[in-house]
Amino acid sequence: MSNVSLKKEVVLLIKKTKKFNRPWYPPSPHCKIPDLPPLVRNENKLESKLRKLLPKVSIRSSDPSARYANFKEIGTGVNGAVVRATYRRKPNVRVAIKRCKLDPDREYRAAILRELKIMASGHSNLIKLREVTLCQDDIWMTMDLMRCSVFAVLCQRGIPEEYTVYMACETLKALAHLHSQGILHRDVKCENLLLGWHGEVKLADFGLSARISRPNHERLGTTKWMAPEVIREEYYNEKIDMWSLGITVIEMMDRVPPHYAIKDEEELFDIIATEPSPTFTYSYPTMYMRGLVAWLLDEEPETRPTARDALLEIEAHVQSNLLPCSNAQDMTRFLNQVLPEC
Repeated sequence: MSNVSLKKEVVLLIKKTKKFNRPWYPPSPHCKIPDLPPLVRNENKLESKLRKLLPKVSIRSSDPSARYANFKEIGTGVNGAVVRATYRRKPNVRVAIKRCKLDPDREYRAAILRELKIMASGHSNLIKLREVTLCQDDIWMTMDLMRCSVFAVLCQRGIPEEYTVYMACETLKALAHLHSQGILHRDVKCENLLLGWHGEVKLADFGLSARISRPNHERLGTTKWMAPEVIREEYYNEKIDMWSLGITVIEMMDRVPPHYAIKDEEELFDIIATEPSPTFTYSYPTMYMRGLVAWLLDEEPETRPTARDALLEIEAHVQSNLLPCSNAQDMTRFLNQVLPEC
């Protein structure tokens, strides 16, 4: 074949491939189709940040109503409302979902991220985060659904000392973990202590939590559970959680916190900041329980116990039969009697 005829065939082949808009490759036994570039998924900055912060938690960008059904409001947290729901594909599995607005305020977003990180820590005495869904200007935090709050029990009756000691121990485990991670809760009370179907006790609602290392002096929390140094807006640390736990223990046995009848906040501020530490009013605990609460409610933060010290002290008293203490099985039976419908 002459060079002229060969050139004509090549030109015709090129024209043919151009006609059908196909790339032309010289015929060869080693011809290879190039690999497709990796699929790039658009992801906003917050979603990217959440994936780095919560590597073990599922992060979704979708309409939650396509995944969940049977929404029913069950409470409110510091940063948003809490609802009960079920999975559409698993209608027997119930979860709790906290819905928060994604406010552009930097500190507000930092508080939400801190709350998510705490719940994702996996500690057995902290409410567990299952997944996060981003939808428009909302963030949906899917959590384990618990049986009830300790406050729900108090609406029916006061709590005997042995169950109070058990719940105090479980709460101290949660606080010891938080404090070891450099976090203070700032809103410990019966309403934020949740009980499971097998007697579990979990601390919830971390919307007011803060880093211990930063200078904290804001008057934040729920007034009747605030430590004197919070009322006075002095710089404070994790010891404020120990004061709040002391008030919570009184609340468990008395059914109400100290000064419950006082509604005026300024009057409450004055009482908490200036009067001696409160004690039990309507119940009759053992002298050792009174001593424990007096220790937790020490007016001087420096001599107030740490969560770890208080837990060790209670465990020693329980082992010596000086303090009665139930267990998870006893707690379940107690709840079945008090709240059989839950």
